[in-house]
Amino acid sequence: MPAETGLPRRTVLTALGAASLAGTFAAAAPAQAAGRSGTSADATASDLPAAAAHWTFDEGSGSSAADSSGNAHTAALQGAAAWDTGKIGAHSLSLTVGGNASATGPALNTSEAFSVAAWVNLSQLGGYQTAVSIDGQVVSAFYLGLRDDTGTFAFARLASDATQGAAVAAAASAPTTGTWTHLVGVSDPSAGVTRLYVNGVLEGESDYTAGWAGTGDTAIGRALYGGGHVDQWHGLIDDVWMFPTALTSDQVATLAGVPVESTTPLLSVDVANPAHAVSPILPGLMFEDINHSGEGGIYAELVQNRTMMASDTSAVHWSAVGGTTLALDTTTPLNDALNRSLKVALPSGTGAGSRAGVANDGFWGIPVRPRTTYTARLFAKASHRIGPLTVAVESADGSTVYASARLHHVGTDFPDRPFELTLRTGPRTPVVGDARLTVTTDDPSAAGGTLWLQYVSLFPPTYNNRPNGLRIDLMEKLVALKPKFLRFPGGNFLEGNTIATRFNWKNTIGPAWERPGHMDDAWGYWSTDGLGLLEYLHWVEDMHAQPVLAVFAGYTLKGEHVTGDALTPYVQDALDEIEYVTGPVTSTWGAKRAADGHPEPFPLEFVEIGNEDWFDSSGSYNERFTAFYDAIKAKYPHLKLIATATVTSRTPDLIDEHYYLAPSAAQAATHKYDNRDRASTKVFVGEWAAQEGRPTPDLNAALGDAAWLAGLIRNSDQVLMECYAPLFSHVKNNVWATNLIAYDNLTSYVSPSYWAQQILTSRLGTTVLPATTRALPVIATVATRAGNRLYLAVVNSGTEKANVPVELKGLTKGVKKNATATVLTGPSRTATNTLTEPTALVPRTSTVTGAAAAFTSTLPPLSVTVLELVLT
Repeated sequence: MPAETGLPRRTVLTALGAASLAGTFAAAAPAQAAGRSGTSADATASDLPAAAAHWTFDEGSGSSAADSSGNAHTAALQGAAAWDTGKIGAHSLSLTVGGNASATGPALNTSEAFSVAAWVNLSQLGGYQTAVSIDGQVVSAFYLGLRDDTGTFAFARLASDATQGAAVAAAASAPTTGTWTHLVGVSDPSAGVTRLYVNGVLEGESDYTAGWAGTGDTAIGRALYGGGHVDQWHGLIDDVWMFPTALTSDQVATLAGVPVESTTPLLSVDVANPAHAVSPILPGLMFEDINHSGEGGIYAELVQNRTMMASDTSAVHWSAVGGTTLALDTTTPLNDALNRSLKVALPSGTGAGSRAGVANDGFWGIPVRPRTTYTARLFAKASHRIGPLTVAVESADGSTVYASARLHHVGTDFPDRPFELTLRTGPRTPVVGDARLTVTTDDPSAAGGTLWLQYVSLFPPTYNNRPNGLRIDLMEKLVALKPKFLRFPGGNFLEGNTIATRFNWKNTIGPAWERPGHMDDAWGYWSTDGLGLLEYLHWVEDMHAQPVLAVFAGYTLKGEHVTGDALTPYVQDALDEIEYVTGPVTSTWGAKRAADGHPEPFPLEFVEIGNEDWFDSSGSYNERFTAFYDAIKAKYPHLKLIATATVTSRTPDLIDEHYYLAPSAAQAATHKYDNRDRASTKVFVGEWAAQEGRPTPDLNAALGDAAWLAGLIRNSDQVLMECYAPLFSHVKNNVWATNLIAYDNLTSYVSPSYWAQQILTSRLGTTVLPATTRALPVIATVATRAGNRLYLAVVNSGTEKANVPVELKGLTKGVKKNATATVLTGPSRTATNTLTEPTALVPRTSTVTGAAAAFTSTLPPLSVTVLELVLT
């Protein structure tokens, strides 16, 4: 980052968000960094408060380091700790091959305000490495050092002496090896904040009010987590200070030995030297049937348990109408797949004015709207010819019929194909969500007879009028995101708890009434598999995206794993599945696809082998991945294969990494991939989300998501693909708390995180521009360019408006003064959208003026902003 001693005169570009997007403009002085006590550059060492402890490590020999503060916190060298050349003074503490230095008891009270400073020099990157800490009983009272989840230096505190609730103030710059770096962590629980300074510059800030006192030893070069010593530092540490007060920015600059003027805020974009191309397949979607995402969600079927297969003991979601007796009948199957039917014993009183039959309650009710056409399909037979049957959508108490159709008669055998009827509601039909579907008869000749039903289905209009199709409002929300791919069938749904309950794709193709379905035991409900392989492919086709096909790889959630020769049939299943997707009609499975109604092959580029196989404690994934890799590459060498855990015997084309983080951790992790080895395997971040809000994210989570996504875009030469998860939740079955989109059976809404992602991915250039921030701890940013359009995305996760000085370096000409600002913001971190207030938080777009080579953008608190600038 540049260390300017002054800033040029700037114009002010203000985007005010929800209240007003009209720009206001005036000359602006450079903004002051958070926590600065003044603008004086004359601070000296005498301005520092009295230290609680100070280790200079200038002994150069022996097994202890003196505390020069006079407070007698002598640190004993442990393990392989040694001495090396110092940064401040002649010597430093060397932990290159292990060890630490430890002082008995806490050097200060961490329940009150304090600061800790150190010079550090890393010999290797990666993992968690703690430079300074104080032990609690279970965890450290604070951690100053390198974090693996953010990939940067950080200062972190947990909410209590337990392994949860971290507040992380993380750096905005990537660490390097062999370089001395000055770190200062400041904790001020009474002010509600922690801060991290790197080389005197405020780089990280996080809300924190839960100060608690570490009562254990003071450690240099390690930490405590889960009651054990962890986070070994690899490298050198020098000149460690502890102060029983919160240092000001001027005092931190004094410690770091840098001029105060070089620590003022700045966002700098290098227009002339693009970093790399934005991955053309970066934003996508991930789907698995969780929270009734498929059944009762995007899969538009309105009848729950349409195949009578959801329970072995009772006809769940079916009830008697008119005194009938219901039972599951395994002696009267429809076919080999649906090997039972619903036996309906009709009472002797059945006749004119006394109907009898069954009702289905749907997925928390059948939705009804005016002027709507429904398609009913069912198989029915009777003990003797009866009729007519009436299929109706009616009120829950049966008093009002909203739509109905009649089946003239039913014979004594199931037909070869289902009966199909059309039901239409009238123009004055009310909107209700608690209706039911009934199948009844009032034929007197049916009295005392028996009716058998199977595959009783009801579909509303579907997206693109697919006959086994998808819910329109949910699809429209997905299409609006313009995803490049859909990863399916997910997740835990792919694996199942057992091999028997995995997603067995061969059972999900062909006519829907010939699919046996299976228990979605990962999430606790029955799947008809009506949303099968072909329906997923139709879904991808309708979005003009591409599939990311996940294949079962011989591992289940309960730890079952298949290796050796026993894996062969599962490898063959994957090859057959790829052939079904891509094969010509002359191939075995391509012909089956054609028979199912889609002769044209689907495009396929990516195949994922398994899901989250890092949970496989048997260590079998290396062998399993190899078997799939060799077989697939031999037949389909052009396909790119994605691994879900580290493998050594083969080199995957991508590796799938998943991140579910607290909002503050997601914000801090915006630089996770900045320092990644550019020669290593490319990454697919196949699941990620900040976890806060139920059933959808609140604004705080959306800010974390936006900061994280900015980092993925910035590093899209490494992270080629990304998708948020989970995608959906029915409000009546919110098993996984935080999901992108929620709905009931009538309406749906999108979350602030949806809008945050839409803002960033719809206003995105083709090339990433280098962009750095200085002394802007609550700001995350990414800059991209397409032609003469520059898109500057800025996330302000702070509760105060931010005056951000921006410089555009390397301009050949200039910038049009009019720019476009799109802003998502809200009144509080917990603000969100709901079914009753679906548009409480939505982005606003306006024209602002004052853009220039140097300008100040005033960002609303708690906001995601994308500025679209036009270069001349």
